[in-house]
Amino acid sequence: MVLTEMPPTGRMEWMDLLRGSAVLLVVVWHVVAVPAMYEGSEPSGIVGAFNNALSPFRIPTLLVLSGLLLERSLSKGTKRYVTGKVRHIAWPYALWCVLITAASGSLTGLISPWFWLGGNILWYLAVLLFCYAAALLRPRWLPWGVCVVAPLVLLWVVEPSTNAVNRFLWFGAFFFLGVTLSRHLGQLQQRLPGWGAALLGVIALGGGAAVVLGHVTQQTPVFFMVSAVGILAVLWCAPRVPRTGLTKVLEWYGRHSIVVYVGHALAMFGTMRVLEAVGAAGSVVTIPLMVVGGFGAPTLLILVRDRIPWLFVFPEIRAVRSSASDVEVKHA
Repeated sequence: MVLTEMPPTGRMEWMDLLRGSAVLLVVVWHVVAVPAMYEGSEPSGIVGAFNNALSPFRIPTLLVLSGLLLERSLSKGTKRYVTGKVRHIAWPYALWCVLITAASGSLTGLISPWFWLGGNILWYLAVLLFCYAAALLRPRWLPWGVCVVAPLVLLWVVEPSTNAVNRFLWFGAFFFLGVTLSRHLGQLQQRLPGWGAALLGVIALGGGAAVVLGHVTQQTPVFFMVSAVGILAVLWCAPRVPRTGLTKVLEWYGRHSIVVYVGHALAMFGTMRVLEAVGAAGSVVTIPLMVVGGFGAPTLLILVRDRIPWLFVFPEIRAVRSSASDVEVKHA
């Protein structure tokens, strides 16, 4: 099922598969990265090498997937586009930033503008909001390809010293890469021969190994090419993956990726605060507890999501007003 073939359900299973796989790999990364951050070190060993090898693909894939659907979102009209992003991204970003910051033990960071501009654990959502805003403000005569190249050139020429600006430029390029690919995705998925996709996969694997060995560093042209090649390979492969019990589970997580993203962060920072309080932050139980919390908490939140929808989507004002009107009519 390619992008141009929208199924009756309104969802593309292969896209949910990729989104679920990518967001769970983010959880895997944070299982070791968050404890290392508290210890002031970097993840090492086999798990650290595995996560480093996947660094060109996790968040870039999520952003490309969002970019693939951008023009469909814009076609719904400006009002619906803006309200949709505010309700589904800005609201959970703001709410869960407060919850996670409280769980980490200090709310003082909330007063800093840079905190909200991507200086926190949920920076991916800040980048996504920036991309959606930039897409809305883009002049119609400006090709999407320029939106891919311009941020990278600006990043490499100016070299901003602020992490938030660096993230906006670097990861924004992947979002607009997805927008650019959206018009050619059908050709990629249908016409690229198997040997071509295999070659892309081999190049991506080599690039991941080069990242682990330190031959390729982040936010460089080579790193971007490694990411792009790997993403092209998985975009070709995903629709061809047979549906099994495992893929259905990954699709399920992909349909609730926002819950996984915010929920795992709260669980991990809350776990680290408790471990610090009891003096067990660096003990042998740290990683097992991070695994249980990182995967267990989002799973439970997904299961009860229908009962607490306001934690992830701001209630639709029209629906609230309609309910209030119904009550008034009943009492009239």
